Amino acid sequence: MEKEKLISMPIKDIAQLKIVLATWYSFLKDQGGELTQEAFASSLKTPVLYDLEKDQIEVLFTGSEQLLKKFSDYVFQTTDNSGAS
Repeated sequence: MEKEKLISMPIKDIAQLKIVLATWYSFLKDQGGELTQEAFASSLKTPVLYDLEKDQIEVLFTGSEQLLKKFSDYVFQTTDNSGAS
């Protein structure tokens, strides 16, 4: 089994946290054929931390390096609207 990696994402407020967690869940469901039930269940256990000093919420995503790379691309995807072909 591939070693798990971790990425963190700072969150501004609870409303944004709900959106990020819903996006993570949706992404995991879309990976259905590529994830085992164990990997899916493990990835759903997403720690959420609150830093009192910074007054900031942080979400920790765990999974294989490949899964986290796909999620990062999924979340931060951009489109080129320059009109170039």
